[in-house]
Amino acid sequence: MPDPSGKAEGPFHIFQNGQNLIEIAIGHGVSFEEFLRLNNLTEQSMLFPGQKLKLPLKFEQTPPSEKPTSHSVRTGETLVGIAELYGIPVSLLQKINKLAQNAMLFPGTVLRLIELIQPKSSSLENPPEHCLIHGYHKVKNGDQIARIAAFHGLSTQALLSANNLNWNSLVAPGSKLVLPISHGALDCPNLVELSETSRSIAESLVETAKKFGLTEFAIITALSLEMQRSGLLPDLGIREQTEKLLADLEKVQDPSAFGVKLTLEQLGYIELAEGAARWEPSAWLWLHQIGSKGV
Repeated sequence: MPDPSGKAEGPFHIFQNGQNLIEIAIGHGVSFEEFLRLNNLTEQSMLFPGQKLKLPLKFEQTPPSEKPTSHSVRTGETLVGIAELYGIPVSLLQKINKLAQNAMLFPGTVLRLIELIQPKSSSLENPPEHCLIHGYHKVKNGDQIARIAAFHGLSTQALLSANNLNWNSLVAPGSKLVLPISHGALDCPNLVELSETSRSIAESLVETAKKFGLTEFAIITALSLEMQRSGLLPDLGIREQTEKLLADLEKVQDPSAFGVKLTLEQLGYIELAEGAARWEPSAWLWLHQIGSKGV
C-alpha cells in the first residue's frame, strides 16, 4: 500500500511494469522481509506503475562495503534464494561448493561465494575475456532482460551487474550481453581439441604466421579457415595455400575489427567464411596450447 500520508521520506524506488518485489529488494541490497515490512506489503500485494516504494535510510547513509566471500545458511533458505541475494548464477554457487542440483541445505552451513582457484594463465597476449560459445547473448526484437536471464538460468541482477546496467536500462536488438557463467574462453567443454597430426600442421602454420609478423587474431583467422578447408590435415598444396592466406592476412590492417567471417569474405573466401567462423572459439585454445609467443 502507498504511504497514507502521501509523503516519501528518505530514498525510494518507483515501481515499473514487469518488476517484482524480490528483484527490487535484491537490486537495492535490502532483505526481502525488511522491504515488505518497510512498505507495509505482503508477497501478494498489488503494485501499480509509478508507485513509490520506501528504501531504508541505511541504503543512503551506509557506504558500500566489500562483497562477502561466504554465506551462513539460515533456516528456510534455498540455493536459488541465496544465489539471487548475491546476484550470482545458481550453477556457479553449486560448482564452487560442489553441490548437486537437488542438494539439501542445513542451517549453519557455510557456502563460499567466490572461486578459490585462480583463472588459468594464458600464453596469449589478448585472449577472449568471455567464452565465445556460451558467454554472450545477442539481443533480438522483443527480448527483455529478465526473460534473457531466466532463459540462461541466471538471476536478473547477475545479468545486470555483468553488463553495468540498472533496472531501467534498455537493450537494443543486435547488441550483445555478457552472460556471467562459471567457465572462460579456454576451458569451455564444447571446444574441439587438435589431434596429433592436426596439431603438427597448426604448429607449422603458427610458426610461418610469426615470420609474417601477423597479429594473434590474424593467426586465429588462418587456423579457423584451414580447419574448415582441410581439417588441419596434410593435403597436396596446403603449404602454398596457407602461405597465400597468410600473405593476404598481412594486408588486412586490423582483422579483429571485422571478425573472422567478414575478414575471410573480404579476402575472397566467401563460401568457407561462415563455416570457418564457427572454429574461432576452438582456435583460441589451439593457439594457447601451441603458444602465441613461441612454438
